[in-house]
Amino acid sequence: MQTKALALYLLIGALIPCLGSGCSAGQTDAKKTAAALTGEDKIAADRNPQCKLFTAAELAKYVGEPLSPGHDAAMGTGCQWEGGPDGDSAMIQIVPARYHEPHKGAKGFKKLPDVGTQGFVEMSMGGWNAGAITGPQAVVVAVRGPAASEATAIALLREVIKRRTK
Repeated sequence: MQTKALALYLLIGALIPCLGSGCSAGQTDAKKTAAALTGEDKIAADRNPQCKLFTAAELAKYVGEPLSPGHDAAMGTGCQWEGGPDGDSAMIQIVPARYHEPHKGAKGFKKLPDVGTQGFVEMSMGGWNAGAITGPQAVVVAVRGPAASEATAIALLREVIKRRTK
């Protein structure tokens, strides 16, 4: 959700100077910036491997409400499925292991010694994040919604790891 909000902020900022002048260059630049932030300039959601791991219906049980189809997020390293207007969502991000960063000072932080290497779970922005290093990559999941909890974040992380190794 943060990436989408930032992209929207940049889009609006680029369009404000164009009000009344009808400039299309500013709109094009803003759309390019938004696409770069979400990753849509690099890979279409239908080719993003993270977007193929789950359907919106499968992820709804982790969030607690229906979700939209997945779309690119986190500069193409992730996929996000969104719920209603409250910002409820699920996101899966996979990056090189060197980028793994558990936020040890976060509220609700716990180590997960039985999930990958340097596994963790934490509260974040009204929801929960969980992550771990699995081989050469790190997996991070985020859930926010009525069903989001420490347990659902850990369950989603485990399921992502399991599906990636099939």
